Amino acid sequence: MATTVVRSSVGTTRSVLSPLTVPVMRVEGTRTIVVLRGEADCSSRPVLSDLLSRVIASQSGDVVIDMAEAEFIDTATVRVLAVAQQLLGDRGRELTFRSPSRLTAQVLHLFGLTDLIEASEGAVV
Repeated sequence: MATTVVRSSVGTTRSVLSPLTVPVMRVEGTRTIVVLRGEADCSSRPVLSDLLSRVIASQSGDVVIDMAEAEFIDTATVRVLAVAQQLLGDRGRELTFRSPSRLTAQVLHLFGLTDLIEASEGAVV
């Protein structure tokens, strides 16, 4: 997990998660991969929502959310992902999650989305 150490004016330090960088989109065969990096929270929801809307409207095939570099996701992010999953399902397409951290997998579990995690050797579920 990439963190930034912040030193305050009184000399104390604390670790801060990195903010979500702009999600990256790439194509692997017939699937579109959206890579999340950093912390995905309510402040990054509009960017992620817009990207997924464009991917659903303009691309064909399934969508994979690569979470290997996502340090944190909040409920706003999960809601965006759940809506994307529903929209894709309505079009006969699938949404899956790749390489979520243990914490991210737990958040997905709370929302009943763990069945969307791609199976792989050493997967954290």
